[in-house]
Amino acid sequence: MISIIFATHREAKPFIEGSRARPIPNCRIACYASNTQIGDACITAVCGMGKVAAAIASSHLVTSFGATTLISAGLCGLLHREKGGKVGDLLRIHSTVEGDCDRFGQDERTVACSPHWFPRLKTARLVTCDQPVFSAAMRSKMAEKGDLADMEGAAVARVADVYNIECAMVKGISDDADEKGRRDLSANIDWISCRIASALMAELKEKCNH
Repeated sequence: MISIIFATHREAKPFIEGSRARPIPNCRIACYASNTQIGDACITAVCGMGKVAAAIASSHLVTSFGATTLISAGLCGLLHREKGGKVGDLLRIHSTVEGDCDRFGQDERTVACSPHWFPRLKTARLVTCDQPVFSAAMRSKMAEKGDLADMEGAAVARVADVYNIECAMVKGISDDADEKGRRDLSANIDWISCRIASALMAELKEKCNH
């Protein structure tokens, strides 16, 4: 069973509406069951922002719904402008790490993501932080560890790793992870979320038809 995890309802809305998903009643986390056009076994969860919220939702999807694939979808900030990425680009995450986690002077280990999803998209490394990256100083520090920044992805990947199930990620660049990041994210969230929804729908239809 495939489960898709978004941080916010605004990011999830285009996909939920496009897939005609229906709310699942009596669920502690906001979860939606897909329409049959993308397969009977697809649950979408809106977890809330941050690593803890993402880990709780991911674990719930595995233990309560039997998820065998977790897909983290949503917006991210660009850490490396010189690599040619720009606002609106969609990327497939090939590995992710917690950027603000220090284990007695050692970084948290990197977790690989499945290469079998979104193969047409360019790949990137994702850094996940509890705080949004909206300053040049923090962007410079996180850029040593990855190409993009978000607040949930690494937590989803770690849960998938614990349960030995597949994890995939599709992220849309909403801002340059700088002092203008909050403004840019707010301005770009809706149209980029529509792009993410389209990519998800196309990928799910292809997977479900094979």
